[in-house]
Amino acid sequence: MQPVWRDATVAVVRCGGYGRDEVDAAVSRAIDLIGGMGRFVAPKELVLLKPNLLQGQEPERCVTTHPAVVAAVARLLVGHGCQVVIGDSPGAGIVYNETNLRRAYARAGYTAVAEETSVVLNYDTGYQTVSYPEGAVMKQFSIITPAVAADAIVVVSKAKTHMWTRMTGAAKNLFGLIPGLEKPVFHFRFQDEYAFGRMLVDLNECMKPRLQVMDAVMAMEGDGPQAGSPRKVGVILAGSDPAAVDTVLARLIGMDPLEIGSIRSAAARGLIDPTAVRTVGDDPADLAVPDFKKPSTYTGGGAGPWRRVVLAITQRFGKTYAPRPGVVGEACIGCGKCERICPVHAVTVTEGRATIDLSRCIRCYCCHEICTERAIALSRGLAGRLLARLLG
Repeated sequence: MQPVWRDATVAVVRCGGYGRDEVDAAVSRAIDLIGGMGRFVAPKELVLLKPNLLQGQEPERCVTTHPAVVAAVARLLVGHGCQVVIGDSPGAGIVYNETNLRRAYARAGYTAVAEETSVVLNYDTGYQTVSYPEGAVMKQFSIITPAVAADAIVVVSKAKTHMWTRMTGAAKNLFGLIPGLEKPVFHFRFQDEYAFGRMLVDLNECMKPRLQVMDAVMAMEGDGPQAGSPRKVGVILAGSDPAAVDTVLARLIGMDPLEIGSIRSAAARGLIDPTAVRTVGDDPADLAVPDFKKPSTYTGGGAGPWRRVVLAITQRFGKTYAPRPGVVGEACIGCGKCERICPVHAVTVTEGRATIDLSRCIRCYCCHEICTERAIALSRGLAGRLLARLLG
């Protein structure tokens, strides 16, 4: 079954909370507005339902896709006659094994979703090489087995800010198909967020998820994707094109879509024109959150001539401008996640505490992203604070 992959139509549906009836109605309406479930999957197909699991956190923290949204999509798929598997590979600081998957599923609420909806949770921690010779920067990917085995992939993402990529939503969510401990290799290879965005477009084009549903009921603002704060947006988004869905999210939270590496890369390849994205359903203008708090690394908000000069300087002297990660000693428990995730081995854990070699650090903020204890703090030096003030 081949749905229209390049359809830039996005459903926007108001959803005020996570009560089952309200979420089910909003998700069903959103999918109906873009053609109905039958447009994207066929009965008897094996569908991988891919949430944002990261490493599994309680739903109220807004780190993971809320289980009510995952359950709503699962019920629609089962009702359509599909076989459904929920699966993801946790963040790169987490070993990809069955024990960690079980723990992450339970904390995120997906174990209860599986029991309630009679779908299956994936515990197969194998992966396979998938060739993509058409890729601009990647010609093959290591992909977790349930994604390779599935007839279709349905992405159920979470709307969040991101310290490095500015925003994480539909396109970034597919990075979870890369087995956990292989993720740092990508951060080492693609050290610029726009280069990373080009890789994400290759990944999405390679795996071609059929349907995107985004949980933006409660989003994360500030220093996401894990250490930010919950913020109500009150929206369910749905579409077939990840760049289109992300374009709508960016505008809802006050970002220029072309500041997002994956959207910029998709536009540069002629895969999408952000100005041509069409919405159906509720009016996004009524749901926008213009004061949505951006990550502390954010440098958006205009492109006047002087600003472009300053931005060019920050790109040239990125380490001077970019916030530096540092360890909060009293909060660090010495778990080693930051050490495992660091793509350049700048983090070491000795005597129960992490230390960071800033001369090796590439400012990818993977350590900050993976730390559940909030033991990685970010700060700027004097020159960085001056540039930040100029850009603000």
